[in-house]
Amino acid sequence: MTVFVILLMLFLMLIGVPVVFSIMIATLIFFIVEPSVTIEVFIQRIISGTQSFPLLAIPFFVLTGYLMNVSDISRRLINLSSAAIGHIKGGIGYVNILVNTFMAGMSGSSNADAAVLSKLLVDPMEEKGYSRGLAAGLTASASLIAPIIPPSIALIMYGFMAEVSIGKLFMAGILPGILMAILLFIFNFIIARKDDLPKEHENFSATEMALTFKYAILALFTPVIIVGGIRLGIMTPTEAGAITVVYAFLIGYFVYKKINMKILKEVIGESVTLTAIVMIIVAASSAFGWVLTWERIPQQVAELVLGISENPIIVLLLINIMLLIIGMFIEGTASIVLLTPLLTPLVSEIGVDLVHFGIIVAMNLAIGSITPPLGTVMFTTSAAANISIVEFLRKSWPLYIVLLIALFTITYIPSISLFLVK
Repeated sequence: MTVFVILLMLFLMLIGVPVVFSIMIATLIFFIVEPSVTIEVFIQRIISGTQSFPLLAIPFFVLTGYLMNVSDISRRLINLSSAAIGHIKGGIGYVNILVNTFMAGMSGSSNADAAVLSKLLVDPMEEKGYSRGLAAGLTASASLIAPIIPPSIALIMYGFMAEVSIGKLFMAGILPGILMAILLFIFNFIIARKDDLPKEHENFSATEMALTFKYAILALFTPVIIVGGIRLGIMTPTEAGAITVVYAFLIGYFVYKKINMKILKEVIGESVTLTAIVMIIVAASSAFGWVLTWERIPQQVAELVLGISENPIIVLLLINIMLLIIGMFIEGTASIVLLTPLLTPLVSEIGVDLVHFGIIVAMNLAIGSITPPLGTVMFTTSAAANISIVEFLRKSWPLYIVLLIALFTITYIPSISLFLVK
């Protein structure tokens, strides 16, 4: 019966039914047909799946990201990054990566960062000698740091599904996110030397650096509040989200003066819409997860994979390949809530730390989001940069190699993720 439910769900997705309704319909049919369960359980799981205190962090961090985006913070961060490293050959590429890293510590959403920074940076990068496709590809790749560095919506979802501390996951994401930025810096260094790309400006100016830092310092406090508050035990991730909403509003309204009541109303509306999309997926997947548990599917998957090999290196390789493929077709949030109940028992069997595994899952699905045929960040960036998907892929394919190097480095060197946690 479970095989039929899964096949029906996949069929509905393939014919264009939205993911949440594909999950809901297939799961409901199981409860209707299966004589040993009642329809009331389906309703209970739909409701109880959203009744979790850690999930309150999602609307808070979503709203923080929107408030930051409308407060002109991205432009201030661009100016700061340009002053700091714009005097290096290919400086605007480094600026792109650095700004994405800063923004990752505020928004938690790669789609949001890619949309904003594609509009701000792709044209200037093209003027400085980058091909338009490569400029869009670098922006999209750097935006993938957002699901890794806190506050990451993907890590909140994984923590909820795997019953793992979200605070620990946030700490675990910092060094992997920095590693991704370093590898992208190395890629940009090679491209800048190969194509003899120009500098943003000739010389480093301490005066300009101090001035741009003064204008951006309040924005830079956002990740400090989140990480510092959680690490010091002053607040939970949910409380950190609530505090950063207030902080983002105060600096956007009173200091930067970019937020008014009209903009605030629009931002809240967009945040409610995105939060509703995430939560309805959580609700539907909670019922589906119950079906998987009832049918002992996680245990069967674990037995199947361990029948191939019990070597953690081989098992993690197989999981990485599977997650990369799934990430090409299913949006990251839906993938996390569907796959986490299946995979966590398996990786626990081979001794993989579930905090470390959360970073692996988030990285795989992030890479899938810029991969055809259905990568959401790929579509977002291409639309914002006004280029075709073909041009995006033709010019930016080497970046996939960089991202895969980051993925496998983090997969097989768990101390990168766990150092700050421990």
